[in-house]
This record gives sequence, structure tokens and C-alpha cells, in this order.
Amino acid sequence: MTEAEKPKIWLDYTQEQLNYNYDQRALILNFQEYFDRYDSDSKRARATMNCRLNVSYGPSKDETLDIFPTKKASAPIVVFIHGGAWTRQSKDAVSYPAEQFVPVGANYVAINFGLVPAVTLDEQVRQARASIAWVYKNAASFGADPEQLYVVGHSSGAHVTGMTIVTDWDKEFGLPRNVIKGAMSYSGMYELEPVRLSARNEYMHLDAAAVDRNSSIRHIPSDGPPLIIGSGGGEHEEFQRQSKVFAEAWRAAGLSCVEINLPGLNHFDVSFEFVDRKRPSMIAMLKLMGIQRP
Repeated sequence: MTEAEKPKIWLDYTQEQLNYNYDQRALILNFQEYFDRYDSDSKRARATMNCRLNVSYGPSKDETLDIFPTKKASAPIVVFIHGGAWTRQSKDAVSYPAEQFVPVGANYVAINFGLVPAVTLDEQVRQARASIAWVYKNAASFGADPEQLYVVGHSSGAHVTGMTIVTDWDKEFGLPRNVIKGAMSYSGMYELEPVRLSARNEYMHLDAAAVDRNSSIRHIPSDGPPLIIGSGGGEHEEFQRQSKVFAEAWRAAGLSCVEINLPGLNHFDVSFEFVDRKRPSMIAMLKLMGIQRP
């Protein structure tokens, strides 16, 4: 059977093409170098910065977070949701952005949560939402302003970020609907049907109902927060498409969305947008938060 004769599984993709588009390691063979740098940069941040580590926000051992407070009183909060294909990494890999946010007057919080398959995707999303509710309720304990809470996520963390900004905070947590004042979501997945159809579902175990519950593009509210969304120009075309389509849907709902494409950057390069305040992503995020970049 020729390539043209193979059945299309999603859009114009065959099964093999779809699997490839959702496999970052097939495109970036030196992926371990990136993970090693995440770890080393994050260890440096925890060793050199004022921080409160492993603060519990829920009953399970995975429900913890790290707080990097700024010296400025009543300052904004950035909650960072790590990536890792929903199955790996932890908050310990994303301490390093604190080095950029804290000195300019933003509190930084890295959250931890259970990983698939030990927990379901529904539970992972629930834990992330619960962490944000905890941060909102306890902001005063680290001198922060709960009314200036922002969320940032990358990769599967961007998917979870998407789920946090479509949350009905009043219904689920008894909090104001506008708990999140803005978000940045990079290299994420907002429609999970192609994930279900890809090889990833061997460990995700998504059915149609789970896809519907966890596809943020299907649940866009009328009052969602301002959003910055982007991807790297060197990423798989599906990740770039997902970002573009979600941005279009967000704007179609009458909501604010800024798109950023980072030419030449691959999926893991994008994470290092947060190591330099001169990078486009940091400039955009600080502007969204109303912080002047020095």
C-alpha cells in the first residue's frame, strides 16, 4: 500500500504520521540534554533563592507546590504548570523561571500533581485546579495579591493550563469566576481527539467521554481571561496547528488572545523562553501582568 492509499486517521494524517506528530522524542533526539538543563537550572534556583518547598495543597503526596516569594508586597503571582507528556517530570524541573519573575516583582509558584497512569487525566486536571484554588486562598501567607494570579504552562502543562482557564471556579470551588487574570500557554494540546487516536493513548487510556471533558477548546467560557498562546516554528505541525486553532476559537468567543510563534525553536527550546527577560515570551508575559521589564 502506498502512502497515498493509507487511510487517514485525523485530518490528512495516516496512523504513522499522527503518531509521529505527537512524539517529540522522534523529532528531537538529544531530548535528554534539555531535561538535564531543566534539572540543573532548577537546582540552582532552589539553592540560591528564598523559597518554601513542598507545601501541601491537598491530601495526596503528589499535591505539593514550591513558592518563590518576591520582596514586593501585594505582588502578582505566576503559577507554572510543568510538562512531560502527562507522565513524567515534576515541579522540581521548573524552578528556574523563578529567577526571571521574582526579581521584577512577581511571586512564582511551581505546582506538582499526580502523573498518568498512576492517576487519570481527570484527576491530574482536578489537582492542578485545586492547587490554583489553594494559591488564591493562601496568597496572603506569602505576601501576594490573590487578585493578580496568572498561570503559565508548557506542553502537557499547556493542556492543563487550558483546562484551568475554562474552569467554573464558582461551581467547583466557591471562588470568583475570574480567579485567573491571565495565562500563557505554549506548545499545548487543546483538542484531545488526535491524542486518543495516536499511539499516546496506549498510556493515556482516553475514551470519547474523557476527551470531551478534557478538551478545553470544547469548553471555552464567555468570560475567560486574556491569553498568550504560542509554539515553536521548529515543532511538529500538529502542535503549531493546535495553538493556532485554539487562539482562533478563543478570539471567536470574544476573548483576548495574543499569538506568538518562535521561529526555529523546537518543542523543548520553547521552555527556555523563561531564562531571559529579553525573550518574546517573557516580554509578553510581563506586559500582561503589568510589570515593567528592567
